[in-house]
Amino acid sequence: MTRLLDLSPSTPRTSPWPSGTGRTLAIGAFLALVLGGLAWLRLPAVARDTFWAEDGRNFVQSAMFHGWGDLFTPYGGYLHLLPRVLANTAVMAVPLDGYALFMSGAASLVAGVCAGIVWMVSRQHVGSGWALVIGASTVLAPLAAREVLGNAANIHTILMWTLFWVLLYTPTRRSTAALLALFALVAALTEVQAVFLLPLLLWRSRSRLRRIVYGGTLAGVLAQLLCVLLSPRKQTAFGHVEPLSYPYGFVINALMPIVLPTRAIGPVLSTTAQLVPLLLVAAFGAAFLVLLRGASSTARVIVSAALLLAVLTYVAGVYTTPLDLYDYASHSPAQLRAVWLARYGVLPSMLVISALCVAAGDRTRTRPEREGMRRSEAVRKGVAFGVVTLLLLSFACFFSPSDTRRSHGPAWQPQVVQAREECAEGAAAVTLAQTLGWSVEVPCGRIR
Repeated sequence: MTRLLDLSPSTPRTSPWPSGTGRTLAIGAFLALVLGGLAWLRLPAVARDTFWAEDGRNFVQSAMFHGWGDLFTPYGGYLHLLPRVLANTAVMAVPLDGYALFMSGAASLVAGVCAGIVWMVSRQHVGSGWALVIGASTVLAPLAAREVLGNAANIHTILMWTLFWVLLYTPTRRSTAALLALFALVAALTEVQAVFLLPLLLWRSRSRLRRIVYGGTLAGVLAQLLCVLLSPRKQTAFGHVEPLSYPYGFVINALMPIVLPTRAIGPVLSTTAQLVPLLLVAAFGAAFLVLLRGASSTARVIVSAALLLAVLTYVAGVYTTPLDLYDYASHSPAQLRAVWLARYGVLPSMLVISALCVAAGDRTRTRPEREGMRRSEAVRKGVAFGVVTLLLLSFACFFSPSDTRRSHGPAWQPQVVQAREECAEGAAAVTLAQTLGWSVEVPCGRIR
């Protein structure tokens, strides 16, 4: 089994793994379980037992009525392979009153597995400690618990994040490349924005093993594009977003949650307007300038790709869902005080965190030889220490979210108890409530 992953030191230029392949694989599995557990613990108990959006109304309901035949049924203009797999597994293997808990738990475990994968592949470019921070951000990014963690509908965000790191990795065994290609295929069949990762296929494309991974990615992306053509997305959100609201919103959703509690972001914005966001941009920009001094070309490429992808995915998310809530530049101080934080900031926030870690933890950084360069390196190490301290404090202090949008239910299990009574009275089907005013229709035959 251990030969399935690149855990051998036989190729030191491309394989970061220390001796002891079994130990490294065990660490990756351990991290997957621990971080998956942390993703679960970040959700309040009622949120774990509450369906989020499409999880109930679309995926589980479709699984109840159509079974495994719905795996490649488009929704919203694209495919959602993994959420449908999880929903069908719930319907097939779990009692009805455990559906919501299963979906939350399975999505948390998937996030943990993705975190383990990110840790293993990112070690090719950064030291193990920095890779741990990058992997942990999969589930500990402050804004992730609001809408992304613990639900299948938004697991595509975490798959997109993991696929970014998978495409930066150079396998050294065919079996490893095949496994990563399978992951890439599933990820691309779940997240239509994987199309934004296609430029990464040009990087180090001479590697035959990379091409195997690229093949899985391309197959999934082409299937998504075909789905977009045959079943185009219907416009469901209407509003107006000024051009200035895009960069302003990016800072609000991607940067501010890293340094401020989500409850404090609105009051800070209403008091200082653009001042704090501008200071944050300046601080992050200065940190990147210092950390990238002497960095390798590989580190510079990864940092640039991460930051560009962060901006692109945020802009694409808001542009395709134009709500007045995202028109931050036009909001009054009173509106800013109750600022709406979007899930479109979660992936950009992870990418910014990873870019900082790559800039600080570059494995192939050149060593300073002159006195002036050594002084510059001391400054860089000081900034790197400040960055890792900030990130660890952010993960710890903002672990428990102020609101997951499921924090007030409605919980699934109590409704199932009530539904059994309704079905006993002769009803043919019952309608159970979930978040956002959505509902799930359940046949009484299944409840009985």
